[in-house]
Amino acid sequence: MSVQVELHRHLDVCARTSTLYRLAQEKGLIPQSTSFESFSDQLIMRKPLADLSTVLGQFTLFQKVADRPEVLEQIAFETVEDCWNENTRVVEFRYSPSFVCEYNGLSWEESLAAYERGIARACKKYPDIKVGLLCIASRDYGTESVDKTIEFFLKYSSRFVGVDLAGSEKEYPAKLFESSFKKVTRAGLKTTIHAGEAVGVGPQGIWDSIEFLGAKRIGHGVASIHDPKLMAYLEKHQICLEMCPTSNWLTSAVPTFESHPLPKLLRAGVPVCINTDDPGIFGVTLPHEIEICRKKMGLSETEIRKCQENALKASFLS
Repeated sequence: MSVQVELHRHLDVCARTSTLYRLAQEKGLIPQSTSFESFSDQLIMRKPLADLSTVLGQFTLFQKVADRPEVLEQIAFETVEDCWNENTRVVEFRYSPSFVCEYNGLSWEESLAAYERGIARACKKYPDIKVGLLCIASRDYGTESVDKTIEFFLKYSSRFVGVDLAGSEKEYPAKLFESSFKKVTRAGLKTTIHAGEAVGVGPQGIWDSIEFLGAKRIGHGVASIHDPKLMAYLEKHQICLEMCPTSNWLTSAVPTFESHPLPKLLRAGVPVCINTDDPGIFGVTLPHEIEICRKKMGLSETEIRKCQENALKASFLS
């Protein structure tokens, strides 16, 4: 198994199922009589839900168990360890301070420091892994929250490798956040944007993310396949698409793995890479996602290596 690179993995939805189970029982969020097998069956998504918004609604348990700094620290440590065990040696995690701190009463600074401690502890144990952290501004909390997140990111930019905008692009289009993200581009900092993922949004969301938000990478970007001009632009400017096969299937962004646009985009020269997105709720690993690309999408070993090379080249760490 070759060394792997991952750019799109949400730290705040990465908790191991065993850790989540223990914490949920400790906090009384599930009955003590609940078996681990039953808990896992209810937690891990096995089939597509109606749309992206329905999937996002499943994340509340992750927020409620992360109620103190030591929990965040442990989740971060275990997540780095999981990546190392998967043979991933370069990884960018992302987290939303507004999402993580919605229920626990922690300050955003406390959440950042706790995650950093966990990452640092893991990197000390596994010194051959390189880790970066992206700050997510969450659309669904509104424009004021996004403004606050951008200010937070700018204040602590030396502790992040870049910033992201995530959430429902259908309800909160990119242009709404243009003024906030101009501060990021003026500061010369790097941006990746969730776009072209939700059903019904189409390629325009990707165009807008590039034009109004200064996106240097795109999270998902499956809708780009419908716009040859956009594909040519992405190739020319080497804007990498962070694609997440299982996630895209479970959110109904694609109907089947076989119809996923990743191979066509890759063969057209668009830089794409392979990622897990939310392994804590999708029950996947990066090797699992690579195997889907190999067996379901027909990628050759050379093409899989190309995806890894694209990820390394597009990483904000490098």
